Amino acid sequence: MKTTKSRRDFLKTTGLASGGLVIGLNFLQSCVNEVVNIPVHLEPLVDLENGFAAEGALPLTDFLQIRPDGSVFLSLTKYEMGQGVSTGLSSILAEELEADWEKINVKYIKSSVSESDITGGSTSTLLHWDLLRKAGAFAKYLLIEAAAREWSVFTDECYAESNHVCRHGSEMRLEYGQLVDKVVVPDNYRELFETVPLKYRSRFKLIGKRLKSKIIPDIVTGRHPFSIDVQLPNMKYAAVLRCPVFKGKLLRFDDSEALKIPGVEKVVRVDGVILDAATHIRDGVAIIANSTWAAFQGKLAVKAEWELGDNAKVEHEKFVADCLKQLDSENGTEILRIGKKVQESEMDDIISYTYEFPYQHHACMEPLNATSHYKVDSCEMWVGTQSADKIIANIEKHLGIPKENIKINCHPSGGGFGLRYSSEYAVESMVVSKAAGGDLVKMCYSREDDIKFDYLNPFELNKHTMGIKDRRPLSWDFKNVMANWGGLLGWMYYDVPNCSGTQITVDGFTQVGAWRSVMANAEGFSTECFIDEVAHELKRDPLEFRLSLLPRNKMVDFKHTYKCNINRLRGALELVAKKAQWGKTMPENDGQGIAVYPYMHGNGYGAVVAEVSTANNEIKVTKITASIDCGLVINPDQVRQQMEGGVIWALSAIFYGGTEYVQGVVQRSNFHDNPVFRINEIPEIKVHICENDETQPWGVGEIAGPPTYAAVCNAIFAATGKRIRKLPISKNINDL
Repeated sequence: MKTTKSRRDFLKTTGLASGGLVIGLNFLQSCVNEVVNIPVHLEPLVDLENGFAAEGALPLTDFLQIRPDGSVFLSLTKYEMGQGVSTGLSSILAEELEADWEKINVKYIKSSVSESDITGGSTSTLLHWDLLRKAGAFAKYLLIEAAAREWSVFTDECYAESNHVCRHGSEMRLEYGQLVDKVVVPDNYRELFETVPLKYRSRFKLIGKRLKSKIIPDIVTGRHPFSIDVQLPNMKYAAVLRCPVFKGKLLRFDDSEALKIPGVEKVVRVDGVILDAATHIRDGVAIIANSTWAAFQGKLAVKAEWELGDNAKVEHEKFVADCLKQLDSENGTEILRIGKKVQESEMDDIISYTYEFPYQHHACMEPLNATSHYKVDSCEMWVGTQSADKIIANIEKHLGIPKENIKINCHPSGGGFGLRYSSEYAVESMVVSKAAGGDLVKMCYSREDDIKFDYLNPFELNKHTMGIKDRRPLSWDFKNVMANWGGLLGWMYYDVPNCSGTQITVDGFTQVGAWRSVMANAEGFSTECFIDEVAHELKRDPLEFRLSLLPRNKMVDFKHTYKCNINRLRGALELVAKKAQWGKTMPENDGQGIAVYPYMHGNGYGAVVAEVSTANNEIKVTKITASIDCGLVINPDQVRQQMEGGVIWALSAIFYGGTEYVQGVVQRSNFHDNPVFRINEIPEIKVHICENDETQPWGVGEIAGPPTYAAVCNAIFAATGKRIRKLPISKNINDL
């Protein structure tokens, strides 16, 4: 075949090296016409076991690699934090490639300078669906072409199966590893990439099936590369004594006692950095030592004086009271208007309630950490992050290092939940390295640091007011007060002719940011509790009332990425009601509650029926039945695991969430006073997946939480007659 410039371009970005076939991201980016969120350059992590630096691997643009031994490697461009994205994305690639699942391997990206590696909003799978299918199908096409030439037959006489190319009607077969050095790239490779045939859903062999996780074996054996495990030559360890109050200032410090502790090498000042309105690197003192233990002990010995500022005057209860005044004021920005403003004279009745959703901690299993090396004109970092590009942008902006000289080594982490979407902990580690004179330092939060200096899910108040006419909703006005971050979602999915949404943002006294399901938590909790209250006051069954306001065959435009499909929302609600036997006779002191919610960042729909017992005056959640419509299911086990995790996440927030502030200082410090649900508290959880004819997967990870809050609180009302409008709650019904 004639070699052309386009083929030379292909070889630059694709790579045929030492018998290994490598399809690079630059090539994929150039082939896909639509905008795809893929990093413009990646490097694989090296020095890992299982041959990640094997002979035949190209050091750059390494996306999909097939090696001479037949092993297949996917460079993961999304962040693995335990949600299983490595397994899910690998299965999409393997499906079209006709790869042997046991031969699929995952490696983690080293650096990125694009927004493509951001992981959040339950969008990883849906954003990579088309790209990974095309990558696998194109590689399969090249391998079949190579086998056909080897056998001197037509390509339509050949097919791919389980990491082999076979010939119809014969026993001829070649393993992928035997073909990688025989691949010839056609001149029209760009067109072929776009038009390569993809499988019909009915022919899937891996997608939709239960597959063994690609990461659990390494987690169990201690080989999963968490950033907290990073060990590098000449590395120092750092702990930071931070100002206890948000936006406070360091006046002076005494390090004399700290420097007496064996292993402590130096103590340096850390000047705070304002990254944005809601997230700051705090003023502090960094202790540099030869071990984490020595650094932690040195931190305890430092004596610091602070100018705590106005936030030290803030008491949480007064803050809430001020927010309630705002809620009842005429202030606010209208962000939603459907129909008209209804006058009181047009209504038979007005129903209005206010719901409070508190600040929330993340409490991940792996505390925040990052290892940084500041080199004046360049720097390098090893970190678990949901957003490497934010780290790069902030280092460039605040430390003056050009982004092309910033290298971020991305590692998986033990939990994220939005906490690692922020960048301040990572940038702080680089600030510490600079303050320490360019030492290579691993900065690790203690568990107490992780709780006290967590950036929190924002506090929200939501006031719902419904006008009733002829026992039907005529108007629904929704007003929201939120601290510092985000804004009103305004996902009004119920069919009420006249609706409005008003947003008020107030200055909070702590840093805030993303937390699993983010604003949907408070809005799902308040909306689904309120609709339940209205149903009760109108003496209508909560399920029947909801369905009456969800007309079939309707698409609702939230002015978001996706339109809300009411058929899918209804389907989730009807399925969970059926599976939970909604309306069944419950034992005395028990109750059922129901809720539904569309999570539109990922275009997924979920519903929950909760069952609670209040025997012996103790509230106990005994069973959760959940449903989800997430489109085409990649791996049903992972869908159920994500739903179960979201339910448990919500239960922890219902009973143990929130936080307490005294003079601007967080009072919680560890799992003893910031508990999460233990295994003996977890109810029976049954997850049911809606059948559908969707042709692509949608989001999963953040769907379970919002309806769980409301379903549990509605079940408590059914059992006790007491409404829950503020979280967290006591497990003792006498304290409700």
